[in-house]
Amino acid sequence: MRARLSGRRSILLGTVGLAAAAGYGAARLAGTVVRPGMPISDLTPGKAVSGPIGFGLAGLGSARFVPASRRGAPFLLHVWATWCSPCLHELPGLAAFMKVWGPDCPVVPVAVSSGSPEEIHAFLERNDVTGLPVWAVVEDDLKAWCGDRARAIPVTFLIDDAGCIRATAEGALDWAAPGAPAALRRLFAAMSA
Repeated sequence: MRARLSGRRSILLGTVGLAAAAGYGAARLAGTVVRPGMPISDLTPGKAVSGPIGFGLAGLGSARFVPASRRGAPFLLHVWATWCSPCLHELPGLAAFMKVWGPDCPVVPVAVSSGSPEEIHAFLERNDVTGLPVWAVVEDDLKAWCGDRARAIPVTFLIDDAGCIRATAEGALDWAAPGAPAALRRLFAAMSA
């Protein structure tokens, strides 16, 4: 009798362990295991790897924004998508970073392959991401500028004062890290020196 109970316990514990491992694996595949992103301080500017930015962005209510208008000062162009699970995890941190920085935040978030600005805005509202500017880019324009090679989404481009890419961070950035705004200020200061 005791051997039969011990065998049942082993089967039960083995089944529970297998289910837990399968659940963890499925969660990883679904993108629900959140890893911290790359620290902003790890962005290291190199030589320019693109021509000056030349495309425009579409916003809500037929608004248009030309990133080239930011020439003269470095900025980050953060590309994300509504269908990207890591992006959904990263966006609240980016929105909080932008709020802490204030109205002159040097980060331009832009959605690619995500529909109209109105659809992007609805997506952000459904997911409780507030305070993030709504900009959309045509994928072909983005590819023509940064090179036609495949890019991971999210991707952040460090743009210099001439509008050229000086560094690329494929994957999430750690917008919520202590000192993230100060790290970005130091990075921009070093580029301007």
